[in-house]
Amino acid sequence: MISIIIPTLNEEEGVARTINSIPASIKKDAQVLVVDVSTDKTPTIATSLGAQVIRADRKGKGYQMRLAVKKSKGDILVFMDGDGTHPGSYIPKMLDALEDADLVLGCHNLLKIEGESEKMRNIFRIYSFIALPISKVLNLNVSDPLAGFRAIRRRDWDRLQLKSNDFDIETEMNINAVKNNFRIAEVSIPNLERSGGAQSSKFLKSPKMWVKIFQMLLDYTLEKNNFK
Repeated sequence: MISIIIPTLNEEEGVARTINSIPASIKKDAQVLVVDVSTDKTPTIATSLGAQVIRADRKGKGYQMRLAVKKSKGDILVFMDGDGTHPGSYIPKMLDALEDADLVLGCHNLLKIEGESEKMRNIFRIYSFIALPISKVLNLNVSDPLAGFRAIRRRDWDRLQLKSNDFDIETEMNINAVKNNFRIAEVSIPNLERSGGAQSSKFLKSPKMWVKIFQMLLDYTLEKNNFK
């Protein structure tokens, strides 16, 4: 079984688009889990579309992801953001890539993909000045190391022993995957605009998140070079 995990926080305008983008051939045998801390209609909409809603007792993407995994049943875990920027139609490609990998990232990049937003591709062009150095530090051959669209086997998730409660969970996942010699693959996905308004900047919204991410990367680099 596949468990599709969607952490949400007030995504009433995006959660339907996210769930409806999952192919029927995948959804019929999958467990769709929306782990939610919303104060809007997100959980009501998700339930109406057949998702199982888990109400988390605190905010934090990492905490929500870890909580959902504990309650999930799938041997394969797929993580998606609930704002409509991750096209579920690409899950089959993610699963195909997982056959020869231990962790698959669905990455935005600078490729022109049908149906995407040119504006969002230009925004990614700016973001790539942060993303590419992170990839180089970890020796990852991926265009978006902080991608939230991911596929991994449960047994490999368990090996990572993740502890992060916030958006830095993707960085912790990458670091621990590298330490465990995981085969990491990338699937290119289109740059889509989020549902419900203009794309917001995580950096401007939460600079402390970036401090935590860069501290993780610094600690990894020091450890790797035996400076710690």
